[in-house]
Amino acid sequence: MSERKKAVSRIATLRDKTGLTQAQLAVLVGVTTNTIQNWESGKSGVDQIEKFLKLCEVLGCDLQQLIEYVPDPEADDTKAGSFSLEDLREMRQRWGSK
Repeated sequence: MSERKKAVSRIATLRDKTGLTQAQLAVLVGVTTNTIQNWESGKSGVDQIEKFLKLCEVLGCDLQQLIEYVPDPEADDTKAGSFSLEDLREMRQRWGSK
C-alpha cells in the first residue's frame, strides 16, 4: 500500500475509532461532509499534508511548531474550538455513535 493510501485510510480509521460519523467530524473541524469524504478517499488535501510534513522534516520541527493556529475573529463560531466538552458530548448523544 502506498504511503498516500496509508495516510488516507488512517483518517477514516481514526474517525471510526472515535465513534464519529463523517458529518459529525465535519461539524467539529469546520468543513463540509464532502471535504471529509474527499480527505478519506484521497481526492484532495493529502498533497498539502504531505508538503507540510516534508517542511517539518526539513526544518526539524513538528506540525504544531510549524503552524500556530490563530482563530479568525470573523469566522463562524460553530467550529470545534468553540465547543465545550459538554457540547461535544451532547452532539455525540444527539447524533449517536457508531
